[in-house]
Amino acid sequence: MSSGLSRAREDWLASTASAAVGTPLPGARELVSSSWWRARTTGLDPDRVRPPVLADNADLRARRDAHPLAVVLPTARRLLLDEPLGVPVLMAVSDVDGTLLWVEGDAGLRRAAERMAFTEGARWSEDVAGTNAPGTALVLQRPVRVRQGEHYATAVAGWGCSAAPVRDPLTGAVLGVLDLTGGDDLGRERALEFVRAAVGAVEGELRVAALRRRLVPRPAPSPARLTVLGPAPTLGHGGSARGVSLRHSEMLLLLRNGPAAGQSAAQLAADLDDRDLAPVSVRAEVHRLRAVLADRTHATVTLSRAPYRLLGPLRCDVLDLREALRAGRVREAVRRWTGEVLPGSDAPGVRALREELRLELRTAVLEGQDDQALLEFSRTPAGREDVVVAHDLVARLAPGDPGRAEAVARLERLQRGCNG
Repeated sequence: MSSGLSRAREDWLASTASAAVGTPLPGARELVSSSWWRARTTGLDPDRVRPPVLADNADLRARRDAHPLAVVLPTARRLLLDEPLGVPVLMAVSDVDGTLLWVEGDAGLRRAAERMAFTEGARWSEDVAGTNAPGTALVLQRPVRVRQGEHYATAVAGWGCSAAPVRDPLTGAVLGVLDLTGGDDLGRERALEFVRAAVGAVEGELRVAALRRRLVPRPAPSPARLTVLGPAPTLGHGGSARGVSLRHSEMLLLLRNGPAAGQSAAQLAADLDDRDLAPVSVRAEVHRLRAVLADRTHATVTLSRAPYRLLGPLRCDVLDLREALRAGRVREAVRRWTGEVLPGSDAPGVRALREELRLELRTAVLEGQDDQALLEFSRTPAGREDVVVAHDLVARLAPGDPGRAEAVARLERLQRGCNG
């Protein structure tokens, strides 16, 4: 970038605090100017940009192990690192969230890059790092090159980079980004063409692997499963379930039960807390939840970018119960009701779902013809204190039925409590 544009950068930053959105960055490409505005309108200070880094190395290992690009990493290394390009380079591979899973290459460049947090485990999505090739390529879903002063963050202004998304060859979904970073030569068009060619080879290898899997039949894996009925929520895959935090179980339940189009950070915040939870807190929790999903579901379930929605099959005990109810299998539904929905949660969206499910089940047993289902519901914590349920049991069960004596005793107890 010219010295004139570098000076214009400072003038633009100083003048845009009150300017209308869209005021061009003088001398910049439209791609760069638009990206700077996206960063500017989120409040990012170019002098204070510091991409967040995963605090737990176990999270990074889990993401790497589960990521589909792990199998093609040798090909990327061979094409981008093993053959000298004539200049020092770093190769970075990110996931769809912008988190750098691998950063490899020239040792001196790596040490310098670490000082600006361009390191494994750091998130370089555009919303937290400003204009940069990996993050902007994810936003635009296409190859991007960024030269030195085109970077939004001051600390990155001396670097050049070129990056291109890697797509699933069968579905077209973006899996992550392949990036070359270093001096300004790597922000030029010929460097971007080199990255494009490497991405083409990597996607070809992914296609061959996918076709090979289709030719060799394998048993269908059991879907991941979330359980939220009762006080100890779990998330697991393939018969192995482990405990999951209350906040993550709330988010998974709301997303699994929510609109197919997904939910914004603001919508999720309102469903999670009625005390003005900040959307930025939701976005941070979403970032952590992605790592949990990668670990617990072997990456068979992932979370899209905003609007947030779950990608991949996730069974849930609440939805299984509702499915049984709507199919008329009321007794099965009662037996599936092993407790209230996340009884420890006070999230507005969870409270509403908890009440809805209880009422759905109660209505089904009272209006149905399955006396055994009604009797079993009367033995649940909610049914034991329900006068109407006890009254209906007494009316429906024949004299001499063991369940009727139980119902009579319960009805008398409840009526004494009402009269007292």
